[in-house]
Amino acid sequence: MYYKVLFCFFIGYVFCQVPVLQQQELAKKLVCIEHEECGPCLSAASHCRWCADPYYPTTAPRCNDDESLVAFGCGQGTIERPEKPVWEVVENSSLQDVLPDGLVAVQLQPQRIKLSLKARETKKIKFQYRPAKNYPLDLYYLMDLTWSMKDDKKTLVSLRDDLPEMLKNLTDNFRLGFGSFAEKPIMPFISVDSGRRANPCTVEEEACEPTYSYKHHLSLTNQVNDFIESVNSSSVTANLDNAEAQLDALVQAITCGNRIGWSLHSRKIIILLSDGLLHTAGDGKLGGASLKNDETCHLDENGYYAEADKYDYPSIAQVYRLLDKYKVNVIFAVTESVKDHYDSLHQLLSDFTYIAKLESDSSNILKLVKMGYEDIVSVVNFEDDDLGPVKVKYFTDCGVKGGSLIETHRCTGVEYGMTLNFEAHVTLDSCSEFKKTQQIINISESQLGQDTLTLEVNIQCGCSCESDLIKDMSLSCPTHSHLVCGVCQCNKGWSGPKCDCSIEDEAASAALLSQCREPNSTRLLTCSGAGDCLCGKCECDRGFSGKYCQCKDCEISRLNGMECGGVDHGVCVCGLCACEAGWTGEACDCTEDVDACIPPGEEEICSGHGDCVCGRCECASTIEGMRYTGPFCETCATCENPLCANAELCVLCNLNNNCNETCSIGGLNYTVSQRLDEDAKINDIPCILRREEDGLECEYKYTYNAAEQAMISMEIIIRSKMCSQPTTAKIMMSAIITMACVILGGIIIILAVKSAQIVSDRRAYAKFVQEAQESRKNMQELNPLYISPISKFTLPESYPRDRND
Repeated sequence: MYYKVLFCFFIGYVFCQVPVLQQQELAKKLVCIEHEECGPCLSAASHCRWCADPYYPTTAPRCNDDESLVAFGCGQGTIERPEKPVWEVVENSSLQDVLPDGLVAVQLQPQRIKLSLKARETKKIKFQYRPAKNYPLDLYYLMDLTWSMKDDKKTLVSLRDDLPEMLKNLTDNFRLGFGSFAEKPIMPFISVDSGRRANPCTVEEEACEPTYSYKHHLSLTNQVNDFIESVNSSSVTANLDNAEAQLDALVQAITCGNRIGWSLHSRKIIILLSDGLLHTAGDGKLGGASLKNDETCHLDENGYYAEADKYDYPSIAQVYRLLDKYKVNVIFAVTESVKDHYDSLHQLLSDFTYIAKLESDSSNILKLVKMGYEDIVSVVNFEDDDLGPVKVKYFTDCGVKGGSLIETHRCTGVEYGMTLNFEAHVTLDSCSEFKKTQQIINISESQLGQDTLTLEVNIQCGCSCESDLIKDMSLSCPTHSHLVCGVCQCNKGWSGPKCDCSIEDEAASAALLSQCREPNSTRLLTCSGAGDCLCGKCECDRGFSGKYCQCKDCEISRLNGMECGGVDHGVCVCGLCACEAGWTGEACDCTEDVDACIPPGEEEICSGHGDCVCGRCECASTIEGMRYTGPFCETCATCENPLCANAELCVLCNLNNNCNETCSIGGLNYTVSQRLDEDAKINDIPCILRREEDGLECEYKYTYNAAEQAMISMEIIIRSKMCSQPTTAKIMMSAIITMACVILGGIIIILAVKSAQIVSDRRAYAKFVQEAQESRKNMQELNPLYISPISKFTLPESYPRDRND
């Protein structure tokens, strides 16, 4: 076609010869011209239109703006335009707790929304979640009744009076059920001896029930006495190994909803008590249970799992799917000896399980139930069943008043009465196929699943004219083609200008290859070397687009990760972004709106100290060479911050309890919240407020930041509080402290001098003593010339002596 040849010529002319403003206008027209089908045409840009008139001139582009199509002779009645956006809140019941009259709680608001999405479009959906008080609780005790758990059964029976009191502290609406498990009644897990089979406890010289895999004793009821009697009347059994059929029992307890009595609107919890390991998929084949677990209920009229000898143990993946499908949580109350084994299991089932250490006699079972329940209900985790082209991201404040939204779908530490604000960003990146379709997305809390926000998303990727029937038989199309929206389109499996090229045919003629080469191009590459030529059309590689793959993809916006910022910001024209009014930049992510740069209550942009660039203030320097700071360049190191003064009245109002979270002054709305001892964020501007409280001078440090919420000008957060005595008392105290320090310093100096003298005297005396000792030592050494004047005589030994001598 003639317009196809001109397309590339216009591209070069637009970006080389025409001024910038005119480039943008022409680029917006050229982004439409290259499309040859209605769906891609309307998805290209918001201003693109399609002429469905079958008699429209073949030399004129069918995809163009309104004015150009009319100028080429397209009738107004045959012009296809994008559908009007859809946004309708269909169901919006208010949040409410469980009331005495039995009215069902509403924890999620709104409940149903209809909306539409075009390619590269994102819509934000705000919803709230508040945990309801007294939400119904279905608690099913699943107990290991092998011989080693005999004492634990007695302990549970002894809790007849304490059990209902504990549960009433959790919720007024509770029901209890009871089931037990042991082992598959097949070899090698039990003895096949007829006597041991009938009474597996013969070794203990007592009678007990034959081994079974799982038995349902009592359906969910609010009669605690029935529960206690059911536990008391149950009998223990025995098996050979230290591993039991916990997973068999779990699957039956989950899937046998009619027998167990699970309520549709309740929090479903199974507390599994055991002191043994567990069997998993594959173990059952050792005894001949070779069929894969079918994840269905197989209870007989007596409540026994009747097919335990046929079906293998379930896998961990099967258990996970069932817990997610039926919204059941499991508390594994296990003894110390096997806790590590269940910790590993919890890592795989962490979304639905809680591990607690059980005493050897189960004496702490009530405490474990309470802790497990509180741990489960304190987590709010949203998920959706999105399986189509529409993607959902979640942002929430997790119930923190005045807190900013962060990207997460999971909140912890949630308490009753907390309202969690969520924002779902629903995005359609591109049209996978150019047809008008509808996608249903259910957003629900993963722990419950009963409260659901249903999104009916109309995907506006097609045209209304695709369903129109052309009755004029004079309009004929080539073989292997049919008339759609005024033009002949090839049937599935065929391509080419005359729809005579089979897509499966690998051989391409020279004529078809020439249609994949850019006109007037000196290069002989097909599809510009960035794609494959299939039946005269280019299939471009990733990162390239255009009829001849001659264009690279455009810049991705840093705001939302979309090409050219999405449908509201700009369109991609052969590698360059053509921005809509109010947006600039290479990726059309730089806004020209200066409202975000004007301080609340002021009129000057950036307080007159800077320039507004892309919706943010770039601050100038002061006369002294210092730089202004703040989101509005409102302060510097030597300047008084005017916004601190404006915010001070709302801070006082909050401290005096004269206003709610929202404070209005001078027509501006502020939010004030206290988060003492919480560190400020980088963008938060610090302020200080001083005032007297109960005879003390208190200093409050608070921060402000530009609000992200609609109708709110500024968000104020009180970060810390420090109180001290008034100034007079401070002076007196300072004087006393100074005097005390002087006296103490003098005493220390005197003691130091005296100590130095004592040390010096001791050293001198020690030196004197040492010298004296050395002198005596020297005197003891006799001169070799010295002759002593003393003469000594000794009588011989034989000489007679007087006896008196």
